[in-house]
Amino acid sequence: MVSNENKKLEELRNKVKEAKKVRDGLNAKLKSKRDSVMGLYNEIDKLLKEARKQKEIRDAANKRVSEYKKNRDKANSRMAELGKKLGELKNQSRGLPSRREYERLKSDYEKLNWKIQTSPLPKDKETAMVKRLEELEIRLREYELLNPVGEEISKLEKELKETRKKADSYHKKLLESSDEGEKAHIEMHEIYKRVDNKRKKAKKAEEEFLAIKKKVEDAHKRFVEILNELRAEEKRLGIKRIQERKVRSKNLKKEQAAKEIDLLSELRKGGVIKTDDLLFLQEVEKEQEEGK
Repeated sequence: MVSNENKKLEELRNKVKEAKKVRDGLNAKLKSKRDSVMGLYNEIDKLLKEARKQKEIRDAANKRVSEYKKNRDKANSRMAELGKKLGELKNQSRGLPSRREYERLKSDYEKLNWKIQTSPLPKDKETAMVKRLEELEIRLREYELLNPVGEEISKLEKELKETRKKADSYHKKLLESSDEGEKAHIEMHEIYKRVDNKRKKAKKAEEEFLAIKKKVEDAHKRFVEILNELRAEEKRLGIKRIQERKVRSKNLKKEQAAKEIDLLSELRKGGVIKTDDLLFLQEVEKEQEEGK
């Protein structure tokens, strides 16, 4: 039959095992939740790195936009200057024949002059040709006199064309960089939205982690309390057994002393020591040895 004391010890040991099982189970949940929280923060770190990358792309694109705008505006300003100068020069050269017309007039002049010099002509026809030659010479001198203006116009027109091409190129690059910056800006904000969602999940997971941690602490406290109760009971029973052994040993000594007196008295009378008496004395000695 199991004693009440042993039964209580067994119950306490079972409670300790159950409390440890509960605590360890909660610890496993706590570790899993901690891993979940850390995983979320790792994902957040990756997203933030990508957001910083998109920000760098956006900022670099915006810087290029600023530079292209500056260069485009500078080119547009130069185009305005060139347009103004061209307008002024063209007003000065109004009525001046074109270069093609000049070449045609010069060719007519040379042909006519050659004909007068090499061909016999009637007086009236020669006079008419000389008059025409003089007219052509006047127009040619007129053109040559104003020719620097024409060359300047041509030079300015060429520069204007090149400047317009540069302005268009800067404007095109400005639009491309602006689109690139806008896309990076949108992507960056989309990433930040994902970061916010992850942070909300992380916050919720942290709250769950702390709730489980509190349960773990309570479970561990309960485990320690039961364990201490078990140890106290084991200690109490150990002390009790020692005390009981001492009392039993003391009583046995008394019985042994009484039995020895009886046996000596019997021997003096010529009696014989019984086997049961010898076994009793041996048992007493054994008990005393174990009690030491």
